[in-house]
Amino acid sequence: MVIGGGLAGLSAARRLRDFGWSVLVLEKETEVGGRCRTVLVDGFAFDTAAQFLRDSYDSTLKTAIDIGLGACLRLPNSGKGLFTGGLVRPFVSRAHNPLDLLPWRSLGLAGLRDVPRLTAPLVRRYRSYDVRFPELWSCGDDETALDFAHRLAGQKTVRSLAEPVAVFAMGASLGRISAAAFLAGLRTTFADRTGSLTGGMGALPTTLARGLDVRTSIEASEITVSANRAVAVKARPTGGGRARSFRADLVVCATPAGEARRLSPVLGGVALGVIDGTGYSPEAVVNLGFAASSPGPAGPVMLPSVEGFKAAWVCTNRSKAFEHAPKGAAVVTAVFSGDRAESLFECDDERLRDLALEEAARVLRLQRRDLCAWRVDRHRLGRPVPSTGHAENVRELRRSGSGVDGLVLAGDWTTSPTAEGAVSSGLIAAGGA
Repeated sequence: MVIGGGLAGLSAARRLRDFGWSVLVLEKETEVGGRCRTVLVDGFAFDTAAQFLRDSYDSTLKTAIDIGLGACLRLPNSGKGLFTGGLVRPFVSRAHNPLDLLPWRSLGLAGLRDVPRLTAPLVRRYRSYDVRFPELWSCGDDETALDFAHRLAGQKTVRSLAEPVAVFAMGASLGRISAAAFLAGLRTTFADRTGSLTGGMGALPTTLARGLDVRTSIEASEITVSANRAVAVKARPTGGGRARSFRADLVVCATPAGEARRLSPVLGGVALGVIDGTGYSPEAVVNLGFAASSPGPAGPVMLPSVEGFKAAWVCTNRSKAFEHAPKGAAVVTAVFSGDRAESLFECDDERLRDLALEEAARVLRLQRRDLCAWRVDRHRLGRPVPSTGHAENVRELRRSGSGVDGLVLAGDWTTSPTAEGAVSSGLIAAGGA
């Protein structure tokens, strides 16, 4: 039994099936994918949350290729950018010229001192800050990224560079994430290109689910434990109806942290400690469909709050896959994360749309009159926050497991708050089984 049809649950289910298990997946929503979904609106493909695949060789990219999505991968050469001083300052991922790799010019002379000091720990331990595997993060797990940044850089660099990177890469502010998580975020932001799939990011979970026995609109209510072993899952249709019990030799619980505790109150102390220590950062995603293409940068462009932005970053479909929009048209996505999303979460859809329009126009030179489609998606449990102690928690959880035989925990809260982390967690859970 796999509880949860997001990237973690589907990755685990597919790997277990390949190992010879008979697998049943329960998903409470009407479709699979969790936050990684794509919705079609008037010919535009809108990704509801997860926006990108990174081009580093990782579990997500390999999994996409293994399930037949290799021809759908698009990794454009468009560079990322940072908005500062009223302009977008572009930089190019994996550039041969280091002057084009990091946004030195956006910080002026201060950047010549601050950027090397911030990145020196990353350069020394580059392999240790793989975003997929927090258990490898070798230093900085015991201090916040804010303390780390203030020790090594001036106020301008912290507010104009470090803070936007933290929110873009990890979905939370410097004060909430660990220094280790920030270094992992620096690695993915400045070393990886980003891309997507021609059918949108939702093509990944949809394709993963093919050939699997997936029951949607069924919500698990309890994992039955006997003699400290998971033996069954109780569940009922979300639309109402009689509950039933599904017996199982193995249960993979691939849900948010708090949901895992609700489903299985009998958990080991380590697992409970990790769950209780896991906080989430909210996220709101606004997709805008325009009749004309954007003349501005493709992005993603990070937007510092010190510049007056509410959104954390924006991008266009040119940074992902042209097929997200009809020919000659454009999709612009604005993402509100962390504290900024929290303050706007109760706004109505029209207010969020207008704010996204205003800020996207400032960055991308768009004309509001060209807007012809839009959508707002809110995620209260947007992304788990890799706060101080997160790397050690992951190590302990990997060693100790759930504390219940036959019950394996998966999800991006057990690794890192990224699509790569979600996929990796499912593969690791299946491998342990």
